[in-house]
Amino acid sequence: MDIKWLEDFVALSKSRNLLRAAQARNVTHPAFGRRIKALEDWAGVPLVERGHQVSTLNAAGRSMLAAAVEVLEILRETREGLQKPELQRARRIVIASGKTLAHSVLPGLMASVERGMEPFQLKVVTTTLNYGVDMLVDGEVDFLLCHAHEPLYARIDNAGYRCRRVGADRLVAVSAPLAAGSRHPRHAVPRLASDPAVPFLAYADSMSLGRILGDRLRGLCVPALLQTRYESDLADALHAMARQGFGLAWLPHTLVEADLRAGTLVRADSARNDVHMEIRLYQSVDNAKPLARQVWGRIEAYAAR
Repeated sequence: MDIKWLEDFVALSKSRNLLRAAQARNVTHPAFGRRIKALEDWAGVPLVERGHQVSTLNAAGRSMLAAAVEVLEILRETREGLQKPELQRARRIVIASGKTLAHSVLPGLMASVERGMEPFQLKVVTTTLNYGVDMLVDGEVDFLLCHAHEPLYARIDNAGYRCRRVGADRLVAVSAPLAAGSRHPRHAVPRLASDPAVPFLAYADSMSLGRILGDRLRGLCVPALLQTRYESDLADALHAMARQGFGLAWLPHTLVEADLRAGTLVRADSARNDVHMEIRLYQSVDNAKPLARQVWGRIEAYAAR
């Protein structure tokens, strides 16, 4: 066995073309082909279905790929650990998260996960859904925490990624009250074409909450009567504007629950029209390092509860 064979095999799995993979590995096409053949000889079975333009992994090849990725990752981490001073060997997990979830869900989730584990460093990157998915796909983060909405996540809702439900929330239509102590909204959801237009506090298009709401909006109201007065990529900003009476907003229930009890915000529509959402944690199956796999085991136990 030669480590180069495993690195070549991983490169071939990504490009699915022998010539392009050889170029990526800075070797000649014939030499690259011989190294792949050497790996197959070592395994004792064919690993690759060779086509004119595309080379794909067969079932045995996919099993070998999973092992190759894990072995290379373990060797890389071991080498880095041996080359670093003891004080620099901090174990670290990186999580991409929406801004709202980073302070509403993540602290409790990680407190449960870390209980009984050896300490490790946690880095949280607050970002939008699109960038969060990109970072997970590119291997820049170990996990992605986001609100879940089925039609939106084709890039990570597949066999290459796994996810667990770690919570739930719902978007609630809210407004400042018509008057102090009133339960009537200053800005009600326009459900009929004859209803008056209302100022609307909107999520930026890059936010998962905005995309979830946008997918459901036509069934909740007459969208043409929503006149955007304010837009932000931060749910807390919309929350503050709603409390000041600037307009109608759909906000996470976890964010406005205290306001609804205190009357500083009131419902602008019936509770039966709340938009229910799952909160999910995603992880790449292939790129999971040993510490991330250990954390994932704790996540599964948390989700089972």
